[in-house]
Amino acid sequence: MKNSIFNKIISAVIALAAALSLSGCSITPEKEEPITVYLWDISLIDSYAPYIQSKLPDIEIEFVIGNNDLDFYKFLNDNGELPDIITNRRFSLHDAAELQSQLMDLSETEEAGAVYLSYLSNYTNSDGTVNWLPLCGETDGFIANRGLFEQYDIPLPTDYDSFVSACREFEKHGIRGFVCDFGYDYSCMEILQGLSIHELSSKDGQSWRSRYENPDIPDNGLDEEIWPRAFERMEQFIADADIRPDDVKLYYDQVCNMFFNGEAAVIRGTGTQVLSMSEAGIDAVMLPYFGDNGSEWLLTYPSFHVALNNDLSNDRSRLDKALQILDVMLSEEGQNVLAQKKDVVPYIENISLELADSLSNLQPYIDSNHLYIRLASNDFFAASRDTVQKMITGEYTAEQAYEAFDAHLNADKTADDTAVSFSCGYSHTASDSGSREASSVIANTLREYYDTDLLIAPSYCFTGPVIGSDYSAKMLGYM
Repeated sequence: MKNSIFNKIISAVIALAAALSLSGCSITPEKEEPITVYLWDISLIDSYAPYIQSKLPDIEIEFVIGNNDLDFYKFLNDNGELPDIITNRRFSLHDAAELQSQLMDLSETEEAGAVYLSYLSNYTNSDGTVNWLPLCGETDGFIANRGLFEQYDIPLPTDYDSFVSACREFEKHGIRGFVCDFGYDYSCMEILQGLSIHELSSKDGQSWRSRYENPDIPDNGLDEEIWPRAFERMEQFIADADIRPDDVKLYYDQVCNMFFNGEAAVIRGTGTQVLSMSEAGIDAVMLPYFGDNGSEWLLTYPSFHVALNNDLSNDRSRLDKALQILDVMLSEEGQNVLAQKKDVVPYIENISLELADSLSNLQPYIDSNHLYIRLASNDFFAASRDTVQKMITGEYTAEQAYEAFDAHLNADKTADDTAVSFSCGYSHTASDSGSREASSVIANTLREYYDTDLLIAPSYCFTGPVIGSDYSAKMLGYM
């Protein structure tokens, strides 16, 4: 259904592209521009954006719902429309390399200096500059139904061997020891990385990650030491956890239903899911990823990352305003607004973020710094899904999966084809009357396409400008 609607809208925009071009390009009178902050998700509009504005009432801030894809910001940058402040969740330095020259170096700011060095290294460019800073982190690991363990008198796992033993004991009762929504790219990627955090966080693992993230190094594939072992561990896990070929068709709702109905004892998930399950009456507890030699780790990923447009350097007044916004965003109070559910961990020194009671067992991993920030480049999402799913279905051995993953990372990337071109651009900035050109032109395009007098749609359907440029289908969809 979603793809059908998307295709209809693509067709609508293409069909009326010429009509839009003929309607004329208006010129908005010059006035003091607000500081534009693009938010990665609409959820931040509810409490986080109002909090920022409340702390800085004298600064005019325009919050826009952007997208959780650095390709979107590359498109804006290519067309001179990069916002003042960017937030993004799916992130890697590898994907952000094309934006580096247009982003401000934050390495000398107090905000960067407060980030723990072990985490800041993931955001430090090869030249020592820092363009992106992480906010508080989501936790990712295994979620166990503790009530189910108690019902069948099976001890909660404390290491990999006891996890495998628990899976086998549950199988005797007709219950899946472990299931996962392997239909999603992120689950494939997080299981693959989570099982090998011990090695990925080692000196050799960090050295490989630095090479991969460096755009100046032409060979950005996998190494020949860390990653072959990671795929061997994944292969062993598939066998030990009795992961079945049909599991590649499992998605979130199906997995949750199995967990809630007592058909599965352990799933992969986040701290947010643990809280949701606890609220629903399930005695859920998060477990770490179990590695070799008794090492346990939590996979984490920032709620989002933030960067500033370097054009702000040309206007001291605007730069000062943007830096004030950045300070509020990364402050303890600001991060606690993001952490209202008490389900995140800090990456910044001297920041206190309280954990909910149902997540209090994670504190030792925080105290021992056994937190690993996932590597989340677009290539890693896509390659993880392809290789892990084919390992599960038996199409790939560990060695074949490693080779396919490496080939994907090193493959030449082709530019997306142009779906439609606009000769005119339309601003998203609100006029004195509150109207927005871009919102109006998109709404009227759809209204005319469907031959109706009135169009009603949520405001977040109309975010960002319409740019006088070539649009791929992907960028058109983001519009």
